[in-house]
Amino acid sequence: MARILYLDIVNDIKSKIEKGVLRPGDMLPSENEMTELYGVSRTTLRKGLALLVNEDYIYTIQGKGHFVCEPANSHYQFYFDEIDSLKVEIEEVKLHSVRSVPPSRKLIRELGVRPYEYVVKIEKVAMEDEKIIMVSIVNVPYEKGNPIVESVINFANYDGYIKEDDLQFQIRKKLRLEIVVPPMEICELLDIPPGDCCFRISQRIVSLKDNSPVSYNEYYINRNYYELEAETTI
Repeated sequence: MARILYLDIVNDIKSKIEKGVLRPGDMLPSENEMTELYGVSRTTLRKGLALLVNEDYIYTIQGKGHFVCEPANSHYQFYFDEIDSLKVEIEEVKLHSVRSVPPSRKLIRELGVRPYEYVVKIEKVAMEDEKIIMVSIVNVPYEKGNPIVESVINFANYDGYIKEDDLQFQIRKKLRLEIVVPPMEICELLDIPPGDCCFRISQRIVSLKDNSPVSYNEYYINRNYYELEAETTI
């Protein structure tokens, strides 16, 4: 049997909590029982448990064990998929441009690159009935020969979006949703008046292998074609 990574343990326990198999206040099996159950070392198990504690799924009482947290009703999760989250059925995704650019201050911060390094900027448009609904901008810190970077860049000519299963590493994503007045170029692509607003979803993707930034992405969406739905996490 293949060795289970600590993230598999995290996802399994999260699933049991979210489905009600494990209830608030329930104690998890002992560490000895869980290392045997998942077939992992104590170090690997504790790495997974620490992540669950950090995300407020469980808490630890020294000398007693690990327990499921009470529901945090102020914590919400929402589903986001580049295509499925839109209110219309996307008929076509087109590559708009691919170019190498010097990093802005924002990209220096989000991607951890130096001012003299370059970033690969991949722009795509998602269309419905020949109308552009969304403009996506994927920014990748370029390092020739880096398999992570090459995996992302290989999708430049793909008529879709990067899925986690397509990459050869595990990732963590962080999202921010805002209503913004987009740059003129985006207004023209979305066919909205200058000064009008749209949704902007910013996404930072980090490799869990070494905690290095994989990409920083921005999705500009015509405000008539997106809505936010969220629910409490537990």
